[in-house]
Amino acid sequence: MNKIYDKLFLVVAVLLLLGGAFLYLQKSGKAPSARAAINAEPADNPYVAETVPVSESREANWPEPVAQSAGPEWIYDVFTPPEIYIDADGNFVPTGWKPTPPPPPFGIYLAEIVRKPYRIQLEGYIEEDRSDPSKTLLLLFDEEAQLQVRARPGDEKPETEFKLLSFDIQRVRDEDNNIEILAEATILDQRSGQEVVLTHGERLYDAGVTVVIRSREDSGFVQELSKAPAEFKGPSGQYTLLDINLEESSVTVEKLATEDEETEIRILEASAASTSTPTQPTESPEVNAAEENIFDLMF
Repeated sequence: MNKIYDKLFLVVAVLLLLGGAFLYLQKSGKAPSARAAINAEPADNPYVAETVPVSESREANWPEPVAQSAGPEWIYDVFTPPEIYIDADGNFVPTGWKPTPPPPPFGIYLAEIVRKPYRIQLEGYIEEDRSDPSKTLLLLFDEEAQLQVRARPGDEKPETEFKLLSFDIQRVRDEDNNIEILAEATILDQRSGQEVVLTHGERLYDAGVTVVIRSREDSGFVQELSKAPAEFKGPSGQYTLLDINLEESSVTVEKLATEDEETEIRILEASAASTSTPTQPTESPEVNAAEENIFDLMF
């Protein structure tokens, strides 16, 4: 049975092959050949070659260059100037409107105001008895040794060269019935022999101050001043330090006039902070006897 099917499939395949060959031969016989297209007859109006005219060479006579405009202000002659303007009548003119040039730089800036802190600072305190400030333990800081020093009123610290004379706390109520605490310690500076008052929450500085002036036009320029008024020379001119404002961390500087510039006064603000922030209050309302004994062992 399978052999019969195989023979049928073979016969069908042969018939399809013969039919496809017949159709191919019919179509190929109707298409025009490429050779026939190439051998086509030309049109009735064949191409006629045009005659190309021959140009004659001539010598040019250039006139002598003349000024573009008359007048004593005209500074250009032969070539086009880099800047040329047109007036209201449409004529070329040597001058015209130009944008206003930017003002010259001030030449200096305030780098920082350096204030040296006093060598002993009051950081905090611990109260044992609010009615008796003399029993309060004070937390002091030695700026030179970078060490904390604990002391009670009447204690003497020879290693830090001071004596704690007294400590006073005042509690004042403001208009809103809020309590404002003012805590002050008085010490005897055994180096200078002077009494110094340290206020809690405020950083105490020495009397001296150093103003550091720099320039963006000259990175190597540095000027240090310790008082005002003071004159100094900068990379862009002559200056005078008029005032030092420690509260605003700013200085007032005058730049003296020149042939091209007028006198200019500016307030320069410090671009870098040179002082640390004050210590926040540290207060303990109650200290029992055991804690007191622990603190006493530290001395």
